[in-house]
This record gives sequence, C-alpha cells and structure tokens, in this order.
Amino acid sequence: MATSDEPTGARPARAAKGAECPDWCRGCGPNDPMHRGLLATVGSERSGWVSVQLLLDRFRRRDPVVKVDATRSGATESVLLSRVQLDRLIYELTYVRWRVMTKGRPLEGNYDRD
Repeated sequence: MATSDEPTGARPARAAKGAECPDWCRGCGPNDPMHRGLLATVGSERSGWVSVQLLLDRFRRRDPVVKVDATRSGATESVLLSRVQLDRLIYELTYVRWRVMTKGRPLEGNYDRD
C-alpha cells in the first residue's frame, strides 16, 4: 500500500471562492446551492407559526430571496419573496402594526389609507 501525502480526515478544498459561506450562514451542505441563515420563527405550536429565512444562492446565479413558511395543524406552505415583494410585506405589516397600536384610530387628523 502506498502512503498519501494528504493528512487523514482533511476537508476537501472548496470549489470556488464565491461559494464560501458568509458569517450568517447556518451551514449549507456541499450539494446545497443555497446559503441558509437568519432564521426567525413567530407563533406557537398550538396556533401555528411563521418562519422566515434568508436564502442566498452560493454561486450567485439568482438574486437573494426570503423564504416564508407558514405552518398550521402540521401543514406547511412555503413562499419565496423577492426584494420588491419583501418590501411590500414589510410595508403592510408595519401599517397593520401601527393600526393595532393606535387601536384603529389615526394618530393625527382624519386621514386613512383608503
């Protein structure tokens, strides 16, 4: 048997510099084309929950997207949001939060979105 110059248990070299994981990546597998990270979950198990996760193509073939998973009674639906869709979702959630905080009343004057 011939001996190898390679150390045992060494990790294989990465395919490309652009494929390295950013600091926020939770660890993607060698066959996983997406970095996955910044996971946040809102809700409780009895009523269902929503998970949000940032996905970034390791090889920069696609734009970054946000994956939103909504789970209720064991069934999960996933949606991938582009930057424009994410901005719209944030706007709508901010508006709803403002309405809840003011108990449905406008802060100043008699204006409304309608």
